[in-house]
Amino acid sequence: MGNEDITSSSNHLQDVSIGHEVITVGISESNKSLKWQLPPSKSHAIRALILASQGEKVTIISGIANCGEDVNSMKKCLIQLGVKIDNLNSSGQIISQEDFHRHSEIDSFRVHGVGKDGFLEPKYCLNVGNSGTTLRLIAVLCSRLSFTVCIDGDETLRKRDTQVLWDCIKQSGVEVSFTNVKDRLPVRLTGPWFSDLIKEIKLDISRSSQPLSAWMLASSGLDQVVEIVRIGSSVSNRHWELSYRMCNQYGSNIVIEGRNVKLSPCVLELPNVIEIPKDASMASFAMLASMCLGHQIELIGWPGKIDSIGHELLKKESSNLGISWDNNILCFNQEPLPLDLDITDCNDLITPLSIMMAMGGGGVISGASHASFKESNRIRSTQLLLRSFGMDCIINDDGISIQGNQEPSIPDGIVDSFGDHRNFMSAYILASKVGANIRGKGLHMIGDELFIERLEFEK
Repeated sequence: MGNEDITSSSNHLQDVSIGHEVITVGISESNKSLKWQLPPSKSHAIRALILASQGEKVTIISGIANCGEDVNSMKKCLIQLGVKIDNLNSSGQIISQEDFHRHSEIDSFRVHGVGKDGFLEPKYCLNVGNSGTTLRLIAVLCSRLSFTVCIDGDETLRKRDTQVLWDCIKQSGVEVSFTNVKDRLPVRLTGPWFSDLIKEIKLDISRSSQPLSAWMLASSGLDQVVEIVRIGSSVSNRHWELSYRMCNQYGSNIVIEGRNVKLSPCVLELPNVIEIPKDASMASFAMLASMCLGHQIELIGWPGKIDSIGHELLKKESSNLGISWDNNILCFNQEPLPLDLDITDCNDLITPLSIMMAMGGGGVISGASHASFKESNRIRSTQLLLRSFGMDCIINDDGISIQGNQEPSIPDGIVDSFGDHRNFMSAYILASKVGANIRGKGLHMIGDELFIERLEFEK
């Protein structure tokens, strides 16, 4: 990829940051001891919400304090579709919207499932905010309904390429129309799906696994067996496997035969309580803080391997990044080594990993091409973020090459996070080392509400 491509991409990336405020970050004290509570896994929480809404009884989704805006986007959309969802505190008491000030005060959601046919026509357009996961999952769910549903998102999400999603929904017989730009939000979906004798959907899985997850998670509403034929090289495998596992655990009968995924009608049977594990991907920022700021960090809530959905790579490679990981105490006290990392199943890690490798032993990140379809083109925005702090990398066909032993410097101007919460969080930690002005104030709320509060407490 040449410099011309990168420059062109840079101009496009600048567009998505319009409207985001600038925050000034001062230099933090180094060598502090810090407790780092991981937030809930939004991958698990969003899937639990959409499955519980389709059940026929009440399900409590527990452990969602500090869940972030993406999870709440799914919750709000389901409420608009007629699902009653109560916010509960740690004592199991209902918290009204007027009585809480931040989502960390909510310990659980109590979801009153509406079954297969209980969803209602929303009065207003569903707003999925910044959440690409919510967009894909809610769009396929709404495709099964016999009325028109409008879906919109924030300016960043409006610019994301979601053509694959709309193409597969159209194959089911749903009418898909766009208000402003073809294949971009806002969108209007008019179902129901499979009103004709359609029994097969061809689905490109080379950019994202989320459309495949969406079909699995909405399959309880089917009246016939449908086969999803997967096309292309699969990415984020651990995430669609999570959907597959959760669906079948709660009553689905999804069968995978080679490249075909057979979906059948079913009645979901959810447990009384679903406990949400913590988000392993967010440990990348604890590791980055340990390396950049010299903090000794007690990581709280690290999940088991099956719930880490690919992000167990962090613990596996921690010593090679120069970070000791002993009894969930993280400390940057080892010699970092060059790394060759394939992040096909964990592309959310690309930005913090790139910074750690640039400051450490360098190396190559591959299997990252699908990171181009996140909140930002995360490959290019990672390069631009590194350059803002006086570091650099080289973009390859499916990732980046990074020289090691680079030191961050004070940026000349405002550092742009391009509407991407993981870019913002990475930039914030770097800024805590050298100082900087960062565009994207509040973006951390998408995934970890207490991120800044946790770091500011130590300043």
